[in-house]
Amino acid sequence: MPMRLRWVRGRTEGDGPDDPDRTREWVGCDDAGEAIVRVVCVSGPIRVGWRLRHAVARDEEARVVELRPPVDRERRWLIVVGGRVVGRAALPLQAVRGAEAALGGG
Repeated sequence: MPMRLRWVRGRTEGDGPDDPDRTREWVGCDDAGEAIVRVVCVSGPIRVGWRLRHAVARDEEARVVELRPPVDRERRWLIVVGGRVVGRAALPLQAVRGAEAALGGG
């Protein structure tokens, strides 16, 4: 019998003042509430004027910096099972279906 997962919203984040919080991660949990799989959106560089920023300060003093690699827009959602990336997708729902298939549920 295939494993049934309950999907809950994980981390959210906006890229700027005009960008409302959006879901950056979905977590697939089993019946006991344990996280089995994650679907994570990879953030690419931010365009500021005519420049691309590949590093973004996460605090006021810029002591914590997030590195943002170039991202394939057609495959920016990662499917992560047990700490390993097992697939990629363009959209979150495609990644969720891919995660379920990777676990033998679909």
